[in-house]
Amino acid sequence: MDITIAIAAKRLGTSVPRVTRAIERLEIPTSKANVERGRPSRALTEQGFRRLRDELGVTPQGSSRRREVWLVLAAFTMNPFGFRSRRAVADAARISPTTASLIVDELKDEGIVRAVPRLLRHGGRVLEGTILELDPESKQLDEILAGVLATRLPAPRAVSEPKIVPRRFWHLFWNASPAQLPLREHADFIASRMLLSEDPLAISWAAAHLPASSIEKAASLRQVNDYERNWLRSLAQARRASAIA
Repeated sequence: MDITIAIAAKRLGTSVPRVTRAIERLEIPTSKANVERGRPSRALTEQGFRRLRDELGVTPQGSSRRREVWLVLAAFTMNPFGFRSRRAVADAARISPTTASLIVDELKDEGIVRAVPRLLRHGGRVLEGTILELDPESKQLDEILAGVLATRLPAPRAVSEPKIVPRRFWHLFWNASPAQLPLREHADFIASRMLLSEDPLAISWAAAHLPASSIEKAASLRQVNDYERNWLRSLAQARRASAIA
C-alpha cells in the first residue's frame, strides 16, 4: 500500500516540508493517492519510504524536543564509551558540527551529558583528554529513555567497505599484524580487540563496520562484564536490523 507524504512524516517523526525536500533531493518517485478528505496527495511506495527512512532516520512522534536532539541522544546510546569531540558527535548523529555542538551544550545544562577527564590513546601514545558521554545517573535521561531507544539514526553514506583495520587502530593488535588481517576472515578477532578496548574511536569504528555475528561473539567472551555484554548484544541486534531493513 502506498504511503502519503503526511503519513510518512508522522512515521518518521518529522515535518512534511522536510520529507518533501528529501523526496526531491533523492528523486524518489511518487504517485497520486486518494484521501478521504480533501484533494489527492502525493504518495510513496514501501521501497521509496525505506529510502526516505534511511536518509532522515526516525525520531519520536509529537515530541517537544527537536529532531536533531533525538539523533544526538541516539548517537550517544550507540557509543556508550563516549566521544572525544563534538565533531565526532556530529558525524555519528549525521548532523552539522554547529548544530551538534549547540545540542551537546543543551544536554550538558540538563545534566544528561557530561564531560569526563580521561587518559586517551592516540596512536601509540597516551594523552590527557576529555570524553563526552551520557551521565548514567541522570534522572532526566531516565525520563526520555523510551524516546531515545525509539530513535533510529539515518543510514551512513554509501562508501566502499574497508578491507583491513585502519592504521590508526593498529596499536590495539600488539601481537598480530593488522595489515594481514582481512576484515572478512578475521572479524571475530578484530571485534574482540576493538570493541573491548578503551579507545572510543576504535569502538565506534568497529560498531559501524563489523558484522552482528562478530559483535555477539565479543559479547560472549569471559572477560566481558554485564554492562558491556548488554550493550554489545543491543548493538548486534541494531546491526542486524539495519542490514534487514
